[in-house]
Amino acid sequence: MSSSFFRMHARSPLLALTIAALGSACGGGGGGPSPVAATTSTTGTTASGTPQIVTGHYVGAVTIADVTYFGDAVVTEDGAIRLYVGGTYDDGGELQVYRPKSSEQFVGTLKMQDGQWSGSGVVIGQECASDPANPFCGQSVPANFSANVSLASGEAVSANLEGSIEVLTPGGAQSWSLDLGLWGDDGPLAPAQYQEMLAEFATGSNVLVSLDADGRLFFQSAGSGCVGNGTWAAHSAGPADIYDVTLQVESCTGAYAYLNGTYDGLALTTPSSVWDYDAMLRVWLSKGVGDAPPAALTMLGE
Repeated sequence: MSSSFFRMHARSPLLALTIAALGSACGGGGGGPSPVAATTSTTGTTASGTPQIVTGHYVGAVTIADVTYFGDAVVTEDGAIRLYVGGTYDDGGELQVYRPKSSEQFVGTLKMQDGQWSGSGVVIGQECASDPANPFCGQSVPANFSANVSLASGEAVSANLEGSIEVLTPGGAQSWSLDLGLWGDDGPLAPAQYQEMLAEFATGSNVLVSLDADGRLFFQSAGSGCVGNGTWAAHSAGPADIYDVTLQVESCTGAYAYLNGTYDGLALTTPSSVWDYDAMLRVWLSKGVGDAPPAALTMLGE
């Protein structure tokens, strides 16, 4: 992608967010807080007054070996990052709502200072029941992350993330180029039912993911046999409206049995495109360290 698409097509709340953030950085008038989007957070300033850290929900492109894929990430103030890499990117300004043949998730921890983000983590394959030949299936591959993050000036997104992930595969290093823009969110996550569109456990059946008022999460899939029981709660370090999720997956059968296990991750609500005001559920999950075989799930519910 290029973030050029977003520079040309503004959702008005995001444009207002950008103007507000820039005005605040330049010492604009008003003594109250700037009306920033809920999942956007700025922490600290440089000598010029520019915010050092802009965290939240980033959407854009990941280029691997000259092919551009859809990328969708969440970054928290305490440095947790989850990045979903899916099917071929079409530069259309919307979330990718179909299940690709294969996908991956980067799970890592970052240090963030003066717009420089760096850290490390692992890449875990997804869709491994349908595409077991994916080289990231059956193992957690180490990776290093490096990026520059800057406020956008007069653009539809409020910040840009440009950088790379160096993936240390057994066959040698592989470089993933990142070009992502920070989106706004759709407010707090609330008790509701969502029809799952993306996660592998929903293959072959209609699966409803239920979130209740007591912070419980549940789903059951006739197609894969998987049953999920978990919890959701606000992530203490922020930004606002990002949530911690824990999930116990059981009873998966056949090729899906590798999904059984205990997962944790992050969730938020998101519009389906840079223009829309609908609310979709996005969840990034992976099995805990030492839980073999490794597995990751990226969920999208409408």
